[in-house]
Amino acid sequence: MNEREQRTDEEDEPPMVEMRGVCLDFENKPVLRQLNLSVRRKQRMVIMGQSGAGKSTLLRLILGILRPTAGGVYFQGRNIEHASRRQLNNARARMAMVFQSSALISSMTVHDNLALPLQELTHKRRAQIHRTVEEKLSMVGMEETGALMPEELSGGMRKRVAIARALVMEPELILFDEPTTGLDPVLSAVIDELIIDLTEKTHATSIIVTHELKSAFRVATRIAMLFQGRIIEESLPEGFRGSHNPVVEQFIEGRTEGPIHNGS
Repeated sequence: MNEREQRTDEEDEPPMVEMRGVCLDFENKPVLRQLNLSVRRKQRMVIMGQSGAGKSTLLRLILGILRPTAGGVYFQGRNIEHASRRQLNNARARMAMVFQSSALISSMTVHDNLALPLQELTHKRRAQIHRTVEEKLSMVGMEETGALMPEELSGGMRKRVAIARALVMEPELILFDEPTTGLDPVLSAVIDELIIDLTEKTHATSIIVTHELKSAFRVATRIAMLFQGRIIEESLPEGFRGSHNPVVEQFIEGRTEGPIHNGS
């Protein structure tokens, strides 16, 4: 199959994730308003926006933790809201989430943190689980940390371990919630390069929520801007950087005056 045929086949497939006219209210306060987004296989879609704009909420809708007030959230063509409990669990088994705080269990070793989802969700034997854990730790350069406790790790190391844990179930979709928050610029670049390398090696689709411009432009194959509950711009990184949308321009330039200040 040549490259054109492969690209056509991928375009004919349903998006990995699609949000159609999604609205979400909290206590009658609108958070998302007629939001539309399409994420195709193998893309690294970065969602940008102000703090409190609803970026992390969007990830929870995809996981099915939250349900939209209106509209539909689709994973591989299936409406998550209409899925049975079994179907939703099967869908979640093909997704993984890397939390902003890393969310490692403090009472368990690094090895056991990674082994836990394999023990609970698969029928693998202990030796198979051990091999998988070692393989994923090696992929993120943390192969010597299995016996350590989370408190013994630096912030950057915890991020790496959290990514390794996300990989143990071989997910087709990985959701990253502010993966470089709290890291210095060098460690941020290391995590960004790790995300790029691992998603390319595993062919996973990824959605990365961030407000950090350097990370966004380094990692993204596409960028979407969330503002006042809607996606107001979605394009390739170079198109986003050259956008004439006043909200995007103000966000990129970091100006205090403009529609973000006046409209927030």
